[in-house]
Amino acid sequence: MLPLAAQTSSLQGVVSDGQAGAIPEAVVTIVNQGTSSARKTISNEAGAYSFLQVAPGAYKLTVEKAGFRVYNAAVRLQIDTPATVNVQLELGAVTESVNVTAEATVVNTQNASVGNPFTEGQIKALPLQTRNIVGLLSLQPGVAPTGQVLGARPDQNNVTLDGVDVNDNEGASGFNAVLPVPLDSVQEFRTTVAGQGADQGRSSGGQVSLVTKSGSNAFHGSLYEYMRNTLTAANTWFNNRAGVARTPLVRNQYGAAVGGRIIRDRAFFFVNWEDRKDRSGSSVTRTVPSETYKQGVVQVALSNVQPPSSRPATSPPSIRSTPAPARTC
Repeated sequence: MLPLAAQTSSLQGVVSDGQAGAIPEAVVTIVNQGTSSARKTISNEAGAYSFLQVAPGAYKLTVEKAGFRVYNAAVRLQIDTPATVNVQLELGAVTESVNVTAEATVVNTQNASVGNPFTEGQIKALPLQTRNIVGLLSLQPGVAPTGQVLGARPDQNNVTLDGVDVNDNEGASGFNAVLPVPLDSVQEFRTTVAGQGADQGRSSGGQVSLVTKSGSNAFHGSLYEYMRNTLTAANTWFNNRAGVARTPLVRNQYGAAVGGRIIRDRAFFFVNWEDRKDRSGSSVTRTVPSETYKQGVVQVALSNVQPPSSRPATSPPSIRSTPAPARTC
């Protein structure tokens, strides 16, 4: 199955000889190393060739022309990143070949988009709480922790999964998907922060493209469980100061993923399942009655009573003693 246009890549280049002369009518073939699916084209009068809307992945590039050695190279195409590979053929018989052992370097010379694609290996190597890949979407230059991309509003970002809009329109965060995206289900992703074209959404913010894995001729899979326990967590400084025990939190996140072939070189499958269970508590601070209040003594600070130091000084009143009158009987 070919992903939608917004979730693909492309490959182009020029075929030339040792004197930098263009070689027309050279047969250029790319073969997906996982599924063995192949596409073929012929270079034009200027020696140029191109493959549009190619699914991301690892490919073998082969260039053939009568009178020249066969050229073979490994090329990795990444999501939303046009690749350019120029090929220089050497004179020789077609039975001879030139193999480029290292993966050919690809350079984007087709547009001015800015963004770094993240491959499957990088996705798994980066630490991520809850294993929701949405938390990695902000790892690009020009992206603020609040989700703002080069000053644009966070709600102007656009998130797509295999070309389908998965934006959480009710959330105010910059990178929110309407559903969790487990790490083991994603092949790669790219956040384009600037220079995006008309094929990358309708928003002024970052354009996020996620591609799920697919099956291949080789069976592959994973079985995993991640656990977070209270015993291995540290207490907060305020809880330690107040003599309160650490907040309980036990999290179990587990799942499985498997992919492979149904019919070799023709039909493939991939399935990912994940579940998560949390058992947690929380510490709450409350104002409780003082000891004097418990005894029924209420102390109230009056705002209209001046402190002793601010009262005007007055002389104590004089006390007079008057003798009682004499009484006669």
